[in-house]
Amino acid sequence: MVGLGAVLAIGTGVGVLVAISRDLPDVTAVYHPPAQATRIYAASGELVASLYRENRIPIPLEAVPRHVRQAVLAIEDARFYQHPGVDLTGIARAIWHNIRSGEIVEGGSTITQQLARTLFLSQERVLSRKLAEIVLALEIERRLTKDEILERYLNEVYFGQGAYGIEMAARVYFGKPARELTLGEGAVLAGIIRAPSAYSPHTNPQAARRRARLVIDRMVQLGMITPAQAGAVLRHPVTFTPPANAGLVGIRAPYFISFVLPQLLGRFGEELVYRGGLSVYTTLDTRLQALAEKVVRRGIDEGLAAGLRTSQAALVALDPRTGHVRAMIGGYDFDQTQFNRAWQARRQPGSAFKPFIYVTALANGVPPSRVLVDAPVAYRIPGAGVWRPKNYDRRFRGPITLRRALEHSVNVPAVRMLSELGPDRVIEYARRMGISSDLRPHLSLALGTSEVTPLEMASAYGVLANLGVRVAPVAILKVTDASGKVLYEHFPDREIALAPPVAYLMTDILKGVITRGTGRAANIGRPAAGKTGTTDDYRNAWFIGYTPTLVAAVWVGNDDNTPMRRVVGGGLPAKIWAAFMRSALEGVPPEDWPRPDGVVVRGGELYIRGTEPTPPPPPPPSPPPLPPEAGSNGAEPAGTAEALALTVTEPQDGAHVRTPVVIRGVTAPGATVAITILADGGLVAVRLVETYLPADEQGTFAYRFAPSIPIPGMRYAITLTARLPGGATATRTLTITEALR
Repeated sequence: MVGLGAVLAIGTGVGVLVAISRDLPDVTAVYHPPAQATRIYAASGELVASLYRENRIPIPLEAVPRHVRQAVLAIEDARFYQHPGVDLTGIARAIWHNIRSGEIVEGGSTITQQLARTLFLSQERVLSRKLAEIVLALEIERRLTKDEILERYLNEVYFGQGAYGIEMAARVYFGKPARELTLGEGAVLAGIIRAPSAYSPHTNPQAARRRARLVIDRMVQLGMITPAQAGAVLRHPVTFTPPANAGLVGIRAPYFISFVLPQLLGRFGEELVYRGGLSVYTTLDTRLQALAEKVVRRGIDEGLAAGLRTSQAALVALDPRTGHVRAMIGGYDFDQTQFNRAWQARRQPGSAFKPFIYVTALANGVPPSRVLVDAPVAYRIPGAGVWRPKNYDRRFRGPITLRRALEHSVNVPAVRMLSELGPDRVIEYARRMGISSDLRPHLSLALGTSEVTPLEMASAYGVLANLGVRVAPVAILKVTDASGKVLYEHFPDREIALAPPVAYLMTDILKGVITRGTGRAANIGRPAAGKTGTTDDYRNAWFIGYTPTLVAAVWVGNDDNTPMRRVVGGGLPAKIWAAFMRSALEGVPPEDWPRPDGVVVRGGELYIRGTEPTPPPPPPPSPPPLPPEAGSNGAEPAGTAEALALTVTEPQDGAHVRTPVVIRGVTAPGATVAITILADGGLVAVRLVETYLPADEQGTFAYRFAPSIPIPGMRYAITLTARLPGGATATRTLTITEALR
């Protein structure tokens, strides 16, 4: 009967195993590499962050010191190299302990069983799972060698604090790779495996040390080390590295990474980003990032010490030639708040928006010498009554040039210019330069009332630094998968946003902001341009400035939008900007912008060719007197003057053309032809050309008209007046329209 019972028991066990094996996962997954963290690298190749759900760096078994392997085997599976994947002695011992305690307190699982559980099964302690674990362990042992199993186990097992695998555990707890672990450190890590939450050195260092002592004692019992070796280890307690962010191990630039991460998730998805072992190569300059963090913190600290009531700041720096984001600080302290004000916060730019207005003016033929009126003005706003814009200092300066108005950030001339140009036209130029936030087409736009981000402002000012060429900001250059295959690579997309003379002329004006205007605190002793920005009630203060190779935007304020204590853009933000740029450009030779073709100098001022003032030609010499005829008193005979002929041969009146266009005509030989061209955008006519040219011996003349930026739909009113020395004149007018391109 006993023999029959044994046979029945064995048969029942086999039947259960067969039934369980039908529902087991595909064990060939044991050949697949474990999930890996995505690693993010700076431009220099330095590792700055790891992104993971299960953070691990797989290493070969040979990279794990022998004494560390022995420590793991001693506490987890001393007979690993003797059993076939299942240790019956260990199971019997576990059953006995469970019976005595009245509950399941010990599993008796071998390393192979633990690997099977980690790879394929849940952690529930139920009989069916235990039996499935046994079947899988036996199958794993059939497919892999003992060393291969141990290698996979050490790369898979969880050590707490977000660290999966021995390599990441060594870095998290000891700040070193696994190959450098000492015996004492290896004992600590081996002891963690059974209960990571209970034995983590970061949460319970005393428990971790007691557990490590148990591991050392077990190694002595098994003859793996001598008592003398154990004593040496116990006499020199190990030290642990400070806890790191469990989700971003080794992170060095959290605000920059928080900018990159959404882009990665949007392109590759969570599974690949957190488990696919991607390598992400970025534009980050770690030196500039550390410098930016330092100057932002110091600036806010000094501001608080001075009672300025400011608590937050942001700084973003990029290379205008490539669009590469070199540094990004989104707040005073990432540990306090992860909100990234460099690209997530939209705040009013104040007067830092004025360059967009004056860029539009320059591009449409308004010279920097244009005299604007700084005097009281009122605008009737539909539904809002009458608006009377005021200057920051509450005084008016009377006539003032465009250049001086921008240098000293005078409000009323900017509002008048915006009214003359039209808000929609200014918004179009801001869009060209990189502002993507919603801009409301109101006259208050001149005072910077539409919210933007520091990243947008840095990118848009970068167009000026790059002499009109826009390169969109970029942080990710290349992404490869775990095998090194390129999944994504960035290729810069450059486009001409402004004509080079327009960008150069605006830069020249913004140089004056730093040398003699509102931004003198930003003077860094080399060619640089920039603009201050301050909003009503001191809720936002900005400085955006640039050199030919680096542009940086600084914002200062409070998250709850409460007013600061009289903080202006030319104060704390300009000082932060200057401190950053001085150090960032240390060792870089000063560089100025080359003057492009199309910029001319007249009377000490710069002009875009065609907009410079042209003096009228000197009067022609009087003809010699004719000898008097008989009976004459020398007076001109009546009726000898004839009407002057003037014909415009091209372009035709009303024609749609693509500029540049040549204006040709015929008049009397020796006549002088005055040509005036106005750009009519609907609200106001802007004088683009006023020139004089002589007709040749056949009476023909020609003038090439080339606006700095052709704007489709723009109408040009052309007036031609021919004049003979004797005083006879003739005038013709025509209108042409810029055709769609």
